[in-house]
Parts: sequence; C-alpha cells; structure tokens
Amino acid sequence: MTIKLQAPLTVEIAVSIINDATGQQGVATYSLAKGRFHDEASLREGLASFESKHMPEGFRLMTKREWFNSEFGQIPEDDGDGNIQYINVAMPGGDNWSE
Repeated sequence: MTIKLQAPLTVEIAVSIINDATGQQGVATYSLAKGRFHDEASLREGLASFESKHMPEGFRLMTKREWFNSEFGQIPEDDGDGNIQYINVAMPGGDNWSE
C-alpha cells in the first residue's frame, strides 16, 4: 500500500464521553493518519476504532442530547417557589445522531 502525503497537517478528534456510574464527563482526543485529508468515512472509521479499542473503562460516547447540553447548557427556570429546574434548549433534528 502506497501512502500519499497531501498536506502538512495533523487531524485530532475530540470525542465527548461520559461515565454512567459516576456522572463524570470528559473529552478524549485521538489522532488520525498524519499528512492527509480525511473524508466522513475515515472519520467514522476512526471513531469506531476509538470506541471499540481505546475507550476508557466505564465510559461511553455521549448521546446527542448529552453532548448538546454539555456544549450549550440548559436554561434555569424558577417555578415561582424558588425551585430551579433546568430546561433543555431546542436541539436540531431528533434525539439520534442520524437525525
């Protein structure tokens, strides 16, 4: 197999992960092959490889809602009695990554 270098670049992917038992959230970073541009298929392949081979013990990938809330937060709402509830911000598409 011949490797063709395409540019002086390194692509690093930051993946949001969560531990259900502890509620701990984090970001795991991994690198794809250096010196080349990546298409959606190679990014998906890299993510699948990370998830199956390198995911920290006890962690999983965040769901779409978990990721959206971690990036954009929730809106605090007072019920009038001083009790604060957090309301989700409208999220594009549905609850699944494919939507």
